[in-house]
Amino acid sequence: MNNKIFSGLVLIALSLFLKPVMSIVGLDEKLFGLHWQGETVFSISPSLVRIILAVLGIIMLINGGLQVAKQKNK
Repeated sequence: MNNKIFSGLVLIALSLFLKPVMSIVGLDEKLFGLHWQGETVFSISPSLVRIILAVLGIIMLINGGLQVAKQKNK
């Protein structure tokens, strides 16, 4: 299996199961924010992070699939 296809599948799976994985590892949703002196300066919602991971995964799947198709045509 192409490395990009595998990475894309991992990113999509991570986007689907982000909250359970974070709770198993013991991470908090504050991970997606920039904190300075106890106050949140910048924060990304976890759902936005999930969407970004899913989009990156889909792009990597498409890119990997195109590479495999090119290799088979040679």
